[in-house]
Amino acid sequence: MQVSARSFFSLTRASWRETLVLMAIAWLVPFLVHLIPWSGSLPLGVHMLPAFWTAFVAVYLYGAGIGVLVALVVPAVNTLTTGLPVSGRVLAMSVELVAYVGLVALALRRWPSLRLIAPLAWLPAYAIALAAQWVVPAFGPVGNPFAHYAGTLANVWPGLLVLLALNAVLVRLLPKDADWEDE
Repeated sequence: MQVSARSFFSLTRASWRETLVLMAIAWLVPFLVHLIPWSGSLPLGVHMLPAFWTAFVAVYLYGAGIGVLVALVVPAVNTLTTGLPVSGRVLAMSVELVAYVGLVALALRRWPSLRLIAPLAWLPAYAIALAAQWVVPAFGPVGNPFAHYAGTLANVWPGLLVLLALNAVLVRLLPKDADWEDE
């Protein structure tokens, strides 16, 4: 199994129509989640991680290139339509989603039938985004990154469970065999 930059970021796996549909769904899913009545202290999307659902599906079905396109639609378009994520968080969320897509793509190449990739890839992706926030002042203050990471983990576990279920369903219904990259 050889990974090249061309195969990793290939845009040939999905037609433009499929890509546009995925991008529309990537906007629609978080939009609908944010419309669900919720009285918690944080928006429901913070707990459920809907942007990662569509990013994972895009990477699983079409690879990292399409996954990045789909992932980058979510923060910008949802900020314009729902106000979430708040404008100061858009760049950090974009970094987090791109890191997530890259980690998922790498993990899928190594372990295509592993049902834990979706939730496990979120953990280092969030750490990467948090490190970027901590190092680059333009992202805004974070405070203690370790306390922030632990607090976030306490909030996002429902979304990680959704990612786990989504990952398990895709592996069960659309399994990738050892030579799935050659298709």
